[in-house]
This record gives sequence, structure tokens and C-alpha cells, in this order.
Amino acid sequence: MLRGQRVGLRHVTEEDLPWIKRTTGDPQVFGPFIGTRMMTPHAVDQRWKDNGFANEDAERLMICHLVDGSVIGDVVHFAAARYTTAREIGWTMADVAMRGQGLASEAAGLLVDYLFGNWPVNRLSCGMSVHNHASRRVAEKCGFKHEGIQRGIVFVAGEYVDCHSLSLLRSDWMAMKGQA
Repeated sequence: MLRGQRVGLRHVTEEDLPWIKRTTGDPQVFGPFIGTRMMTPHAVDQRWKDNGFANEDAERLMICHLVDGSVIGDVVHFAAARYTTAREIGWTMADVAMRGQGLASEAAGLLVDYLFGNWPVNRLSCGMSVHNHASRRVAEKCGFKHEGIQRGIVFVAGEYVDCHSLSLLRSDWMAMKGQA
């Protein structure tokens, strides 16, 4: 497990499958900023069977509260484009009661450190609805810089919405860690 001050990241286990099935597509979890297209329980089981939610293309890690070990969310990373080593990252604080406490920022920071420390990547990117101010703050706390707005890129609640596009380069991360 990757450990921070208050949260840790670990790979998905079979015991997490009911949690994933319950939270995937739950409107309360994703709020108004992400599409609520649901993953079927069969699709969750199949992904577990195929690769345990971890391979070169994509990896999902569970966010665990270090006080009691409970799963409170997840982070993901996946190939940003076929022709680069860049990765796109995302996070979800599924436990609504845990939001607003800096736990998503800590988890996203652990993921950033994990990727730059263990993967041959030079660039991480993330995006979120222009209305999702909390997620933008998470990205900025991790050192991501705003690059612009991608128009009409995500389908939410029956319409295409604009998203912020942010990135973090390895050199930025190294400078933040005092390694530049």
C-alpha cells in the first residue's frame, strides 16, 4: 500500500467488487459533473477476471482511510494517447462525508508520486467539468497547471459540457520535490 498522512492507495481486491458495483454510476457519488452511465455488475466481474483492474493500459487503485481502513474512493490512470507515454489521471471521493477535507488531494498526490516514481512518463494530465471547482483545486494542489478548455468533450445529463484541461510535467514534479 502507498501511504500518505491520512489515506493510502492499494490495488483492487476481490472484496472491493461489491463496493465498485455499488458506487459505479451512483448519481450521489458522481454528482452533476460526471456522466452517470453505469457499469453492469457483470462488467465489473469481467474486468476483475480479465486483469484485476490493473494493466499497462489502465490501473485503478482504492483510496483507503488509514484510521479504519475503509474504502472512501478511488484513483485511476490510463494512457492519454496511443502515441505517447503520457497518462491521464482521475479521482473520485465516493464517501460524500469525507469530501472537503483534503483527502482527494492527498490521494491524487500519492498517485502522481507513484506514476513519476515508477512509470516512464513525462506528462500527466487531468480534466474536469468547468463547473467542478473542487476537482480543479485538487489538481492545482498537486501542481497541475491549467492549459485551457476543451469544448464539449464530456457527455453529462444529456448534453456535452466543456472541461478544464490541466497537466503536470516530470520537470515540474521534480522541482516541487526539490530534485530539479
